[in-house]
Amino acid sequence: MQYRKLGNTGVDVSLLSYGTGGPSQFGLKTGLDDAGRTALVGRALELGVNLFDTAEAYNGVEELLGQALRGHIRDSYLIATKWSYRFPKGPTIDPDMAVRHLEQSLQRLGTDYVDIFQVHGMLPDHYDQWAEIFIPVMQRLQDQGKARFLGVTEMLTMDSKHEGMSIAMERHPDVWDSVMLKYGIMNQWAAKRALPLAASSSTGVLNMAPVRLTLTRPEKLNERMTEWGEDSGANALDWLSGGEASDLIRKGYQFAAEPEAVTTVISGTSSITHLEQNVAALDGTLTDEEFDRLKSIYGDSASKD
Repeated sequence: MQYRKLGNTGVDVSLLSYGTGGPSQFGLKTGLDDAGRTALVGRALELGVNLFDTAEAYNGVEELLGQALRGHIRDSYLIATKWSYRFPKGPTIDPDMAVRHLEQSLQRLGTDYVDIFQVHGMLPDHYDQWAEIFIPVMQRLQDQGKARFLGVTEMLTMDSKHEGMSIAMERHPDVWDSVMLKYGIMNQWAAKRALPLAASSSTGVLNMAPVRLTLTRPEKLNERMTEWGEDSGANALDWLSGGEASDLIRKGYQFAAEPEAVTTVISGTSSITHLEQNVAALDGTLTDEEFDRLKSIYGDSASKD
């Protein structure tokens, strides 16, 4: 396993990390039981994975992750969780909300602190008002030792050009230790602004879902490529993968990990086999020609999937 520094924190993060969201929801939607989750987490740690990302919004997953990590030395892994300020009736402006959410997350996870406390799905139009209210609250929680680092994450479906993450790094480069965004073959927009900002502000980048939804689903790939005018549809990337679905996923992870500004690539799966394959994928890299061709063809892509 390779490791990269989380911004300027000095903390080493595995190049592949584990995410408990996505379609699998830590196995809740695939029939994985508690023993299976414990085995999955144990194997991840054996492979060198040391960051586990979760969220209160994942409906019970925080508690399941805490159970699966039980018995492992606490400083052998990092936990990143998220809290949401957005509700059906609109964004909250109650500063105590962040405190309550973190306290509840700590209880569910069975720990005294989280390594990264993240805002879930920040929208650019909300940032300035939100930051004035909540950054001081989150910093107090950090001072109390309940959160080592602070992070902010995006809502890709509503902000596929990463404006929220870019604004956060521009406004408060000294506050955010990490941002979570998507950078991959199907959405390379972060290379234009967000990734350079992360590099200049020494902010860690947690790269979420770089192969999810499109590269793993031929029907979605066909839909997107047809929309982009690629006559070969789902086969448009056969030159990269040789027509093998597993090779396309492997190379998708390699593309996602290429920028030095990316700290870690998040993988969500309920399968130990798939986890092992994804870890192994990052032992290799694309050729310069492959990188150049992907960037030349899809460099202006800002896909929401």
